[in-house]
Amino acid sequence: MKHNAFRYGKNHLGVIIALIFFAVAACEEPGDCTTDTTNIVRLDFIKLVNQGRQQEEDEIDTIRIFREGGNIFLEATTTGTVGLPLDPANDQTTLLVVRELRNTITLDTIVINYQREQTLISPECGPDQRFFNISPDNELSSFDSIRPLNPEVSQFPERANIQVFTCRLEMSNELQLRLNHTDDGDTIADTLIVNRVYANVGKPGDLRQNDTIPELGNVSVTVPLDPNRDQIAVFVEIAQDSVPFRQINVLYQRDTFQVPTCLVQDRYQIDSVWTGADSARLFDPAITEELLNINNPTNVQISLR
Repeated sequence: MKHNAFRYGKNHLGVIIALIFFAVAACEEPGDCTTDTTNIVRLDFIKLVNQGRQQEEDEIDTIRIFREGGNIFLEATTTGTVGLPLDPANDQTTLLVVRELRNTITLDTIVINYQREQTLISPECGPDQRFFNISPDNELSSFDSIRPLNPEVSQFPERANIQVFTCRLEMSNELQLRLNHTDDGDTIADTLIVNRVYANVGKPGDLRQNDTIPELGNVSVTVPLDPNRDQIAVFVEIAQDSVPFRQINVLYQRDTFQVPTCLVQDRYQIDSVWTGADSARLFDPAITEELLNINNPTNVQISLR
C-alpha cells in the first residue's frame, strides 16, 4: 500500500506542475508591439502673398502631391499642414507638388533627405524602422524657401518636420488696357471694328486682331512691358477711321522688392497715360490701377467713339 501511494503521488506531481505552468502562461500578457516610429513626415505649407490687391478666393490653393517614381499619388488638400509617407527603401524622397490657382498650374519639387535605422523590438513583434535626421535639400527643391523644424518623425509630433513657404508671385509685367466704346448719342447703336492693336516694343506681332465692339461694350488688351524702357506706345487701327492708327502712350517705372523668404520680384507702376496728337476717336485716358498685379483686371482705360 505504501508503494502504491508513492506511485499515485509521483504520477500526479507531473500533472500538477504542468497545470501550474499553463496557468502562469495563461496569465502572462502578450508583448506590446506599439512604437512611436512612423514614416510619415509632416510638411507645413505657409503662403506669403506679395504686395497687391488680393481677392478673398485666392487665399487657398488646391495642392496635389505625388511621390517621384511611378508618380504615386499621395495627397490632395487645401490645408496648411499635410502628412506624407517617406520612401522606406531609400534615404531620399522627392515630392512633386502641383498647385492650382484659378487657371494657373504650377509644378514644384521638394526633395527630403533622411537616415533609416532598423531595430528588433522582440521576436514576436519583428523589426521596426526609424526615420531621423529629416532635412530638406534646398538646392534640389524649387520652392522659394524650405526650413527644417523637427529632424525626426513621430506618430505624435509636437510640430511639423519641414516648413515650406509658397510665395504668391503676384507682380506682373503685363499692362491690362481696356478700350471702352462709349454712347455717342445716336438712336441707332454703332459697332466699332478694331482691325489691329499692337505696340512698338515687347511682344512681336499684333496684341489683338479683328475685334467688334458694340456700343457700351469694351475689349481688354494685354500689353507686355519692356524692363529696359520706361515708355510704351500702343497703336489702335479702327476700320471706320480715316487715319491709319490712333496712338496711346503709357509712361511707367520699374523697381524691385522682396518679401522675406521669397524671390526678388520686378514691380511695374504706371505713372501717366495720354493719347497721340490726333485723338479725335480716343479720349478720357485714365489710370485705374497703378501697380501691375495679377489680381488687377485693368490698369489703364481709354474711351473710343
